[in-house]
Amino acid sequence: MSQTVKDTLVLGDTHKVDPATVHIGPGEKFGYGLGDAGGTIITALIGNFLTFFYTDIFGLTPAIVGTLFLVLRVFDAVTDPMMGVISDKTHSRFGRFRPWQLWMAIPVAIVGIMTFSVPDVSYTMKVVYAFITYMMLSISYTAINVPYCALISTMTTNPKEVVQCQAWRFVLTGIAGAMVSVGLPWFVGLFDKQQTALGYRYGVMILCALAAVMFIWCFAAVKERVSISAMGNFSFKEHIHNIRKNDQLLLMLFMSFFLINIFNVRGGGYMYFIHYALQGSSSYTAIFFAMVTAGGVIGPLTVNYLTKMIDIKKLYMYLNLFLALYSAAMFLLPVGVHSQMLWLGIIFIYHILLGITLPLHFSLMAFADDYGRWKTGISSSGLTFAFNLFFIKLAWASSAAIISFTLVIIAYHPGLANQTSKSITGIVSIETFIPAIIHLILALIIARSKLDTHLMDKVSQQIKPQQA
Repeated sequence: MSQTVKDTLVLGDTHKVDPATVHIGPGEKFGYGLGDAGGTIITALIGNFLTFFYTDIFGLTPAIVGTLFLVLRVFDAVTDPMMGVISDKTHSRFGRFRPWQLWMAIPVAIVGIMTFSVPDVSYTMKVVYAFITYMMLSISYTAINVPYCALISTMTTNPKEVVQCQAWRFVLTGIAGAMVSVGLPWFVGLFDKQQTALGYRYGVMILCALAAVMFIWCFAAVKERVSISAMGNFSFKEHIHNIRKNDQLLLMLFMSFFLINIFNVRGGGYMYFIHYALQGSSSYTAIFFAMVTAGGVIGPLTVNYLTKMIDIKKLYMYLNLFLALYSAAMFLLPVGVHSQMLWLGIIFIYHILLGITLPLHFSLMAFADDYGRWKTGISSSGLTFAFNLFFIKLAWASSAAIISFTLVIIAYHPGLANQTSKSITGIVSIETFIPAIIHLILALIIARSKLDTHLMDKVSQQIKPQQA
């Protein structure tokens, strides 16, 4: 282990520097990004493959799958805020939020593997197994992601550094998404059709092991610079009251809900779209997802350049207005084998633009947290990002429900021979018309936000005396 890493492990939570002016080096930004890259492996498995895995590999009906995702959100209503309180009250020599990357790395990986395993039991027991393993995956992901999202608020309060960290974060999450979206179909394709379930299990095993390494790397690389004592020691009731007074955070929670719905409706529907609307092979599936993830990597790379020319909030709003029109136009495009190359280009361009939205969104989320501290004098970073994760998980549920219940409406049955013109139209609408509506709603909500660059420069300077 290098001396730098040793020092990081020992120094722990606080560093006597001004977090409003500190410069974060590329090694720390890379490590910070790996924390969410590991999380992206988990969410990409859920968003892109779990619905398809449950219906076409595991053997559950679409109605059961939709019900599963909705019912388990009841648990998140308790566990997510609880994790926010726990992380806000964490005191260790490693820091406040950072050590959770170490503590939960292995449990998340193990539960992820279990979720994508098919037990040799009756249908009823399969349903029970799916409910239990997905609930465990949701809870363990909460325990690692809530502290991670709050971590940026202890690393720096400099708006420019926040944006740069988020750009690094989403470049690396794009690469992690490629490992899942391209790598898993390729790996599963190495197995016979009768062994598809085994291919999923071994592929997910490799990916979850990589996720665990990324979480641990993040723990070793980052530093918390905002003193724990400066974060405040208030009751749960005071923290809730603080969040209710933060009008910008409340807007951001709805923005998170709709943005993640866009990603997960599209991602969860891609396997159906590729297999049945485009009639793509396993190799085409890998190429298709390569275009998705390549766009997701390129988009965040442009963020630093774009935000020098246009305000973050305005850029985020205009992008969603354009993507609403773009998605609606996609509904009119032809599908089928002869349209496969056309869709590779269309999807690539779309995901470049969509990839830009993520760094913008999570920069605004960090701004909303700082805004709340500036407005109320109380910091509730852990609880803030716990509520954000709850809304993200609501989006997981609603997007899965949208897909599942659309499949019910169109009378979907697995297999290319079972598809009708009605089912193909329904599958295409999941990838085009439905995301267009959500993009438009999101743009209208963003327009109400006050978190522009001018305000955040003022906030950063005025909360400066509160730092250690």
